[in-house]
Amino acid sequence: MNMSSTLKDPLITPRRKRILTALCSGMPDRPPIAFDSHGNTMDAVYRHYGVADKNGLFLKTGVDGFSVWEWNAVMGRYKGKSRMAEDGTALDFWGNSSQHHYGLFDCDSIEALMAHSWPRMEDFDFSHVHARALEIKRMDMVVSAGHIGLGYQIHNMLRGNEKALFDVCDPDFMSAYMGKMEDFTLAYLRRLLEAGHGEIEVVRADDDVGTMDRLMISPEMWRRYYKPAWNRAFDLVHSHGAKVWMHSCGYIWPLLEDLIEIGVDCWNPFPPYVHDNEHERLRNFRRGRLVLDGGVSQMVLINGSAADVRKETLRVLDMFAPDGGLLIGPSQVFTEDISSDNIVAFFDTVLAWRK
Repeated sequence: MNMSSTLKDPLITPRRKRILTALCSGMPDRPPIAFDSHGNTMDAVYRHYGVADKNGLFLKTGVDGFSVWEWNAVMGRYKGKSRMAEDGTALDFWGNSSQHHYGLFDCDSIEALMAHSWPRMEDFDFSHVHARALEIKRMDMVVSAGHIGLGYQIHNMLRGNEKALFDVCDPDFMSAYMGKMEDFTLAYLRRLLEAGHGEIEVVRADDDVGTMDRLMISPEMWRRYYKPAWNRAFDLVHSHGAKVWMHSCGYIWPLLEDLIEIGVDCWNPFPPYVHDNEHERLRNFRRGRLVLDGGVSQMVLINGSAADVRKETLRVLDMFAPDGGLLIGPSQVFTEDISSDNIVAFFDTVLAWRK
């Protein structure tokens, strides 16, 4: 199912139509609201509106609540053997645990990479994916899936930053490493998309490769090692009629043209305070070429007043919404240090805006 036929789907309802229109670079009645949140950040907001959860918020107010990560995301279920570090810390199927344990930390040679116990397809169950995707559609939401990690971010997470930086100076090691990563990731992605039978509409990818003002590796290294793998993954996503939504929250300007070239459809979160992300410049660069998700400054959301948030939200709306292809949200996520008044001010400003 391609995206143009998706827009004619009998399961299209107002929220889905608004989100899909924006993801196709169009301009709906207003930009859809997209956000994730940490911890209990939203509890006071839900009380303000008299609702219990994110879907209740949509039903009462129209706040779309698009996410590629929360309840509307389908992924393969890991059914393999549980993994645990020597100190008792639970590990994911990579052998990772939140920057304390790195799954490939000891793989310092090609021989060690080859001997490593890599994730296997038989350790994942995809039997639920299609039914869950249809259920998400019936709840008036776009079906997302993922997430894909083939860039420097997952490399950093698997090896630790210091070792990853040494790795990219060894072409033979990188060839072996990227070969193993791509073998697993493309096999997983193919099984996931096939299990969805055309119902998966957006696939999340992540590559935080930049700090606030520079890349952690050179553009040439990124293009040499990671870009070809990303390209093949994005081609696979598009072959199943889905869009590519990519998160990269640091400095990424030197790679934006590359990302568009290889098939990124939507970029999140385009924070205005990161070097070279000046929104006026970005508006001219991306017009008709790249959908945006996010944009409202985290700094204003955290430190500003409700009036400041309204002003910042209107700035982003007026800057990008007329060109279409905007899903508006925070330039990260709603964190515990953002007041409920500021989140409410953001929501109410977007809901009142019309093209």
